[in-house]
Amino acid sequence: MKYLIKNINVFDSNSEIQKNQNIYINKGKIENLSHNENNINKKCQIIDGTDKLLVPVITDLYSNLKTPGEEHRSILDQEISAAIAGGITNVCCQPATDPVLDEPSLIKDLISKANKIYPINIKPFAAITKNLAGEQLSEMKELFDAGAIGFSQAEQPIIDTKVLLRAFEYAKTFGFTLFLRPTENYLSKNTFVNESSIATRLGLKGSNRNSEIIEILKYLALSKDIGTKIHLSKISCKESLEIIEKAKNENINVTCDVSINQLLFSEQDIDGYDTNYHLAPPLRSKNDQKEIFNSIQNDIIDAISSDHCPVDLDKKMLPFEESEPGASSFETFLPLIFKIAQDHQINITKLLSKISLEPNKILNNKKYDHNKCSKIDFCLYDESLSWIPSQSSIKTSGKNIPFEYELQGRVSHTFVDGEKIYEL
Repeated sequence: MKYLIKNINVFDSNSEIQKNQNIYINKGKIENLSHNENNINKKCQIIDGTDKLLVPVITDLYSNLKTPGEEHRSILDQEISAAIAGGITNVCCQPATDPVLDEPSLIKDLISKANKIYPINIKPFAAITKNLAGEQLSEMKELFDAGAIGFSQAEQPIIDTKVLLRAFEYAKTFGFTLFLRPTENYLSKNTFVNESSIATRLGLKGSNRNSEIIEILKYLALSKDIGTKIHLSKISCKESLEIIEKAKNENINVTCDVSINQLLFSEQDIDGYDTNYHLAPPLRSKNDQKEIFNSIQNDIIDAISSDHCPVDLDKKMLPFEESEPGASSFETFLPLIFKIAQDHQINITKLLSKISLEPNKILNNKKYDHNKCSKIDFCLYDESLSWIPSQSSIKTSGKNIPFEYELQGRVSHTFVDGEKIYEL
C-alpha cells in the first residue's frame, strides 16, 4: 500500500520537529519529503496530517505481556492491541512468565504468536538464569539466536554473586546487553512502598532505598571490570542517579531508564491506600522525583519506559499489602509524555527522544533515521483529541490505571514496516 500524509509535523532523527511536511510512503519507506504531487500514485491512501505529529519508532524497554501463562484470557491479543493503540512499535517484554522465557522454543513461540495477531516488533528479554532462580545461567547464545533482544531477571535479583559474575563474563564474550532492575533481595523482600514517615504512618512495610543503590554499585563494579554493556531499568532514587552520572563520566558502558510512573506520581499518592499506586519499584519522594527530572534534562537518564503491567481487578481490590503491584500504561504512554512536558515545562522533543530514538539506539547500537529506513515504523499522534481513559475505552486486559483525568491527544494511526496496522 502507498500512503500520502499531508501537512504533518514530523519528529525527526535529529530530535527536532519539522512543520507541515508531506510524507509519501511507497513499499514501506519514505521516497521523498518534498515531492511533485503529479508523480504520486493516484491509488495511494491520503491521510490528513492536520494537528498530528509523526513520531517514529516508539520503543518501550520495560513491559509485561504475561505470555506465556495466561492464554486462557487471550491476554496476548489484548496487550498487543493496547500497544499498537498506544503507537508503540517496539515492545520489549520481560521473561517473568509461566513458564519463564528461558528456552529458545518459548522465545520463538512468543514472537510467532504475536506476529499472527499484528506485525508488531516484539522484542523478548530472555531470562539470565534458569527459571529466574539465580542459580544456573540460561543458554544465552541459543536464546539470542532464537530472537531474544537481551537478557533480564525481571524483578528477581541474582543473590549469588558468583553466578552474577559468570553472567557478566558470558554476556561480554558474545556482546550481549544485560537489562537489570536493581533491587537487593533482603532489603526489598516483602516490602510494598518507599521506606519513609508516610509508610510508617500508614503502617505499610517500606523498601529501603539502599536496596536499589547497593545493586547498582555491584553492577557498575562488574561492568567496569569486565566491560559488559548493562542497562539499568526503572531507576527511582536520587542517589542512584548520582552514582550513574559518575559511572558515565568514567566511561562505564551503562545506560538507564525510568518508569513513567515515577514522573507522574510520588509516595504521597499512596496516602489513601489506593492499590493502583502499588508499584515496583515503589513510588519515591518528591526530592527523588525532582532529581529524575533533572537527570532527564541532563541526559543521565537515557530512556523512559511505560512499565506496563496489566493486573486483574480482583488482585487490585485486595488490601494494599496483599495486592499485586503494577499499572497499565501502553495506551496512555504517549499522551502522558505530552502531559508531563506541559506540567513540568520540559521541551517535548527531549521527552519524545527518550521514548523513541534513544531506547531504539540502546537496542540496536545505531541511530535511527526514518528517511533512510527500508521499512519505517511510526505513529501519528492527534493533538486535537481529548479523552478519558476508562475500563471501557482501553484495550489492555488490565484496567488498573492510577488516574482518572482527561488526556489531551491520542494516537490515531500506527504503522509497522511502512504499513498501517491501526487506525482509531
